[in-house]
Amino acid sequence: MENAGGSYVPESVINKLNHFMIHSKVQPYGLYQPSVDATQAIEESTCQMATMINANHNEVVIGHCTSMNLVMLSQALKSWFEAGDEIIVTNQDHESNISPWRRLTESGQKILEWQIDPDTAELDIQNLEPLLSSKTKLVCMNHSSNIVASVNDIKMIAKLVHAKGALLLVDGVSYAPHHSIDVKELDVDFYTLSLYKTFGPHLGLLYVDQKHHNKLSNLSLEFMPKQYEKITTPGSPNYLRIAVNPGGANHEEAACLSGLTDYYRLIHEHHFSTTRKSGFGMFEDVFSLIKQHESKLSKIFLDFIEQNKSIHLIGKYEFDTSIRSPTFSFSLENECSSKTLIKELAKKKIAAQSGSFYAWRCLTALGFDPYIGVARISFAHYNTVEEVNFLCQCMDDII
Repeated sequence: MENAGGSYVPESVINKLNHFMIHSKVQPYGLYQPSVDATQAIEESTCQMATMINANHNEVVIGHCTSMNLVMLSQALKSWFEAGDEIIVTNQDHESNISPWRRLTESGQKILEWQIDPDTAELDIQNLEPLLSSKTKLVCMNHSSNIVASVNDIKMIAKLVHAKGALLLVDGVSYAPHHSIDVKELDVDFYTLSLYKTFGPHLGLLYVDQKHHNKLSNLSLEFMPKQYEKITTPGSPNYLRIAVNPGGANHEEAACLSGLTDYYRLIHEHHFSTTRKSGFGMFEDVFSLIKQHESKLSKIFLDFIEQNKSIHLIGKYEFDTSIRSPTFSFSLENECSSKTLIKELAKKKIAAQSGSFYAWRCLTALGFDPYIGVARISFAHYNTVEEVNFLCQCMDDII
């Protein structure tokens, strides 16, 4: 029940990791066969991850993690900003999408904060509009908060931001495990997600719209962009992946990501009579199933919370995962603290966690001590109705 912190990995991903380590654990992009095989595995995985979010393969970077990807992106964009430019951040986000941008004040940029409503914990679009101006260069926000979990209307926000001539960066870490993502339909400029929370290894995916690649300074070795400008073979390393990911991707973990596509294809073949074996449509189909199942799990848990007045939920009482992701943060009114609850659940072999979850500005705005934090329960598609019922019974006994 701690899937928002990291998810299990399907066998298809593990098998591809093992195969790479046994048969092609060599330097990729060489001319001998094991190296050719390694190159093919890494490039195929990168292309598949791009397809998963409806991006072009040269718009995707497979980096160490989302926190690192955002640090590198902020540094790569640093020279694009001018003194006096404004960057809008929220106080609802995970800190990884706040701190890197706040640090740019050292270069003369100004930070404005789009604040949550302290009663509802929501980001109100009406409060964003007064912050936008001709000085706004970038807006950074989440698709779905890892604490509040409400799904923000990214498409509408993108229209507002672009109307002011600014760019939009969206942290999709908490949203991605539960929904298909179409970066072109959303019309975002940058998008991030954590692959280890979407059933893969501990890596992060960064999308950068191709029209913004010329804004990125090279953070890698000085000679590399010039060297690779001469390479025109489709799927070869490109400027984006070099500029913001020094040293390149973790070879074996990047190579096994195509196992995620294999996993989704197996789910699709099992549930659909008309099989769409490739392309973005397959991911849309599978996540429509995931939405139905996770909404059912969410309703069970929310019904339990409504019957237990000592549990104070953060965010909406909404089980439809298109409105609220299946992540539930809460505090307790009685003598059973959040930390005690989590400790007692662990004794019953239920995995959950308490803390700030790196969203300490959000908790502070809601009146919580971030060093104490709140409890959090989060579902994934492999959780069952029986497991959620067992969780509710155990929580009821403990409280």
